[in-house]
Amino acid sequence: MAAATLFASGAVLLPGMASAQVSTASVRGQVIGADGNGAAGAQVAARSTATNQIWRATGDANGGYTLTGLRPGEYEVTATAGSESTTQRVVVAVGQSASLDLTIGGTASVPEGRIVVTGSRLTETRTSEVATNVSVTQIQRLPQTDRNFLSFVALAPGVKYNDSETSKGFTSGASTASQVNVFIDGISLKNQVREGGIAGQQNSRGNPFGQLAVQEFRVLTQNYKAEYEQAGAAIVTAVTKSGTNEFHGEIFGQYTDKGLSEKAYLDKRYNRPEPAFERKQYGVSLGGPIIKDRLFFFGAYEGNDQNRAFNVKSTGSPGAIQQFEQYSGRKLSDFEGAFVSPFRGDFYFGKLTLTPDDRQTFDLSFSRRQETDIQNFGGIISYENAENKKNKIDTYLFKWTYNGGDFTNEFNASYLNYNFNPTSLHPELPSYEYAGVIVFGGKDSTRNETQQNYTLRDDFTFTGFDGHAIKFGARVEVTDIQFDNNAYVQPRYTYRIDAAGTPNDPSDDTDFSFPAEARLGLGSGKIKASNTQIGLYLQDDWNITERLQLNLGVRWDYETNGFNNHYRTPAAAAAALRALPKTFYFNPENYITDGSNRKPFAGAFAPRIGFSWDIKGDRSTVIFGGAGRYYDRNNFNNTVDELSRTINPVGVFRFSRNGQPRSGLPTVAWNPAYATRAGLLALAASSTSGLPELFAVKNDAKPPVNDQFSLGVRQRFGVFEASVTGAYQRGRNGYTNLFATRQNNGLGNCCNTAPVVPFGYANVLIGYDGLDTRYKALYFTLDKNYTKSSGWGLNIAYTLSKAEQNGGDLFSLDGLTPDGYGWRPKAGDERHRVVISGMADLPFGFRFSTLATLSSGAAYQVTDGSRGSDSGAALLTAAYPEKNCIKGLFAFCEVNVSLAKDIKIARGNVEAAVDILNLFNNKNFKDFDTYMNPASNPPDLLLPADAAHAANTLTLPRRIQFRLGYRF
Repeated sequence: MAAATLFASGAVLLPGMASAQVSTASVRGQVIGADGNGAAGAQVAARSTATNQIWRATGDANGGYTLTGLRPGEYEVTATAGSESTTQRVVVAVGQSASLDLTIGGTASVPEGRIVVTGSRLTETRTSEVATNVSVTQIQRLPQTDRNFLSFVALAPGVKYNDSETSKGFTSGASTASQVNVFIDGISLKNQVREGGIAGQQNSRGNPFGQLAVQEFRVLTQNYKAEYEQAGAAIVTAVTKSGTNEFHGEIFGQYTDKGLSEKAYLDKRYNRPEPAFERKQYGVSLGGPIIKDRLFFFGAYEGNDQNRAFNVKSTGSPGAIQQFEQYSGRKLSDFEGAFVSPFRGDFYFGKLTLTPDDRQTFDLSFSRRQETDIQNFGGIISYENAENKKNKIDTYLFKWTYNGGDFTNEFNASYLNYNFNPTSLHPELPSYEYAGVIVFGGKDSTRNETQQNYTLRDDFTFTGFDGHAIKFGARVEVTDIQFDNNAYVQPRYTYRIDAAGTPNDPSDDTDFSFPAEARLGLGSGKIKASNTQIGLYLQDDWNITERLQLNLGVRWDYETNGFNNHYRTPAAAAAALRALPKTFYFNPENYITDGSNRKPFAGAFAPRIGFSWDIKGDRSTVIFGGAGRYYDRNNFNNTVDELSRTINPVGVFRFSRNGQPRSGLPTVAWNPAYATRAGLLALAASSTSGLPELFAVKNDAKPPVNDQFSLGVRQRFGVFEASVTGAYQRGRNGYTNLFATRQNNGLGNCCNTAPVVPFGYANVLIGYDGLDTRYKALYFTLDKNYTKSSGWGLNIAYTLSKAEQNGGDLFSLDGLTPDGYGWRPKAGDERHRVVISGMADLPFGFRFSTLATLSSGAAYQVTDGSRGSDSGAALLTAAYPEKNCIKGLFAFCEVNVSLAKDIKIARGNVEAAVDILNLFNNKNFKDFDTYMNPASNPPDLLLPADAAHAANTLTLPRRIQFRLGYRF
């Protein structure tokens, strides 16, 4: 049988209605005969070019077919009707719902009847989801600082990547980092202990998963379908590489250091020596067949070694520094200078894939990420006060996919073990904070936190009804948590120079001659908790007509122990709560439980609807939109203090010269005997000073929820695909803590603690599910994806947005409730953000690529002390940095470029590349003045957010990075 090769004849590429998968994809379309009508009973087969596994479907009376459960990769899709057939080679991306219409015969046919059509990566236009796919080509070619694949989430509008030197993660909309989620081959990496969003990313500069093992990923910004769980904001779903019928491998190394970097602007300004800096990354991978067409393997290792120095520099006034040296007996110069922060990370990944026949695929994989990171120093925090953050994350996955013609079933069993163990470098030393001058001594806390997830999940897709792709599934996850938080093992003494809000009464003033406050842990105990999460969903992607598609879904989630449900309130705590005044925001009985008053929340029903309308029927103009509700979950850390402070109480000691109350709170006259742990313990035993704070959780608190709405249009212009999307999100039920001891019967300022002191508590803080956010945005994208035939690609993502919040974060102590704060720009809000990426093949085997980010500047929180500086009095607002980039057009600019050369050696290619990061050496300042008091005399006005008043920069200065690798 002869073959002819065409480029577009007989095939139309379009996203369609097949239901999306978390880690696989679907293709649906119509087989059209030579007469222009649907080819009834046509046979469609998709052969993986990597493994020769074949997915099959039979066309209905109109020639319609559906292929589900496709693993991301290249396929040869063949449609056969009678003696004629046509073949299209396509690349299917993770999570994609795509369509492929194939025409048999007609002018394109040849006597033997077989046509081969060479295709490329399918693109999505007919979908209601707001999503961006990132290909392996983009991951390999675009410049980046440290091989964190999450850095490319910035290619999606509305999503922001945090590329700091001490923390790597991402956020979207007005939500916190805790509301995102990352799936690797369907395994959720959700951090259920703390607010980092992703296990292991809490204040870590490590990478969540080795980039060498990532094949590609998809960013779902909003209006994603019902199969995704535990997220109220953006989701990343990634798939790992697998072995194929050919051996493939890679070895690489990349390097940059101080000698390849410009000296930082602030180091020049303050005449500081250039701090040490070195980053080495290296790795190796290999995959291939064990038994051809049946059993395959893949393995990868990556190392990440970094030495990055941070400057310790006091911001104290000359008078404050003089007091510090006078009363502490220490020299400030003993602590200031540049100190190295070493980071060491290792990642291991292994995977076996078995395809015993064309209907079944089995995957078994393991990953380990482990790292040590000495950090949390710099600025006014001394190196002596640093801690070593130890991270270890293990994942295990068993996956079985079965294709049964008009249905696909995916079964997953997974296990995740996450251990976070930050330890003090000097656990034997107390901690001393001289406000605004220096923090030294040992870190006051040591933590050992473990999260273990045991998950069973099944997803079933049925395509037997014409025009419908129905998917339903269930997920059960048991999460066990061990929480050993030894807070204030050594005392922490805080010294302040403050008039206590009474400038005419010097008797309650504080200075550096004695500590204003001390905190000390008065107990030690490990907390264990277990929570079972159940999730059910139903999704129907329904083609009402050939042009109009509806996406209908509903999800229900349930947790047995989402808010420490079995906790029993101690008698003393119940009495203290009942001694406080009842207000519109606080009913004592709603915070007292005998272990049965906190019923699991059963109302987490999350409906969602979407549509896409192909106006002309040729996918050139598509209007789409959607609305949905998305429940996330409450972090264990948000409510653990209720139990933790019971078994690990923290004593709060307030000191003064004369032992009289200050700001309404009792104090003890300072005695040097209290300067040790033993002295504080003796004080706690002999008086009411050093009493712990009582934390109480609201019995009927609800999990956070986000309502999302979008409406947009996609338009094809020749080789370009453009989209404009209007988006709105409204978040509610965020968890925060309030004072329950306010004066004036609970409606005044902080704090009247007299009612609770007799019951053994220094203060009472209550949980409150009243944090709200809102987000309005306009997204614009313009995409021409790279192809080998064209030799170039360009992607532009622009976001015009406004992100707002009420309240604080975990604590909202400056208003009666979060609503008392009013709406204000959320910290990190950026009104304008542009991300431009591109790549081009050059003559002589060279390749150029770039990734540029431009922003109007991120909002930062400002405290207005006009009503006083005590807790419960301040007003919160926001400010934005000065625009100093591109003649005042932007406040943040970073342009990264890469030039690479491929040299063919044996059966592979050597790639030599040089990256220039921050090409134009933009400064991108941060950490400005955050306090003002216009009512003071003289007025304390907010300093300008410009270069002269910045304490740090967001990005490193211009630097060169070399890369060398061999790929076969």
